[in-house]
Amino acid sequence: MILSVEKISKSFGERKLFENLSLKLDAGKIYSLMGANGSGKTTLFNILTGFVKVDSGKILFNDVKINTRSPEEINKLGIARTFQDLRLINGLSVRENVLMVMEKRMFHIATSQEFNKVDSILGRVSLSGHAEHLGCDLSYGQQKLLTLGCCLANNPKLLLLDEPIAGIDKDNKEKIKEIVLKLRDEGITILQIEHDLEYIERTSDFVFQLEENGLKTLELNKK
Repeated sequence: MILSVEKISKSFGERKLFENLSLKLDAGKIYSLMGANGSGKTTLFNILTGFVKVDSGKILFNDVKINTRSPEEINKLGIARTFQDLRLINGLSVRENVLMVMEKRMFHIATSQEFNKVDSILGRVSLSGHAEHLGCDLSYGQQKLLTLGCCLANNPKLLLLDEPIAGIDKDNKEKIKEIVLKLRDEGITILQIEHDLEYIERTSDFVFQLEENGLKTLELNKK
């Protein structure tokens, strides 16, 4: 087991979002998280990555308690994530965006080994031919591929994807699907928020529905 969420609770003012919510993830699997708008899917991601603190409960990542750690500490332990707002630096090149997140060394002069690693990552996310393009010059689908590349820069063990294919074209949806499946084959665990049922069925090992009374496991209709 790579992640264990044990009876976490979280309230915002008088609104109780989670109460004794538990979740367990095994290594090398793809889990999809569904739920209505406002059910707390992205908030759960924010909790797992340290941006929001729980009121009670415990979160273990590879047997290390993380719910009191900072986002930077959690990232260094091996959890990476994407955001719905992408958070790219549009004025930098594709290659520079990946270099910037590598160990968060903003003013570090990259070595040839690091450049080679970045170029390898860009190959994995189908952006080798766009390495010198500015982030703002990419299509929205390519920008989502770049956010995946940025996540891979620090060798994550658990990858949290917030709506990875929402709003993008068919070709880039297919590229992301292939990348996600290959990452699973390499042993990376993936927890993804998504609404596209076809994509969920094609990629997921397990599907959870986030409801008021907790998580419900859904049956997969594999094609």
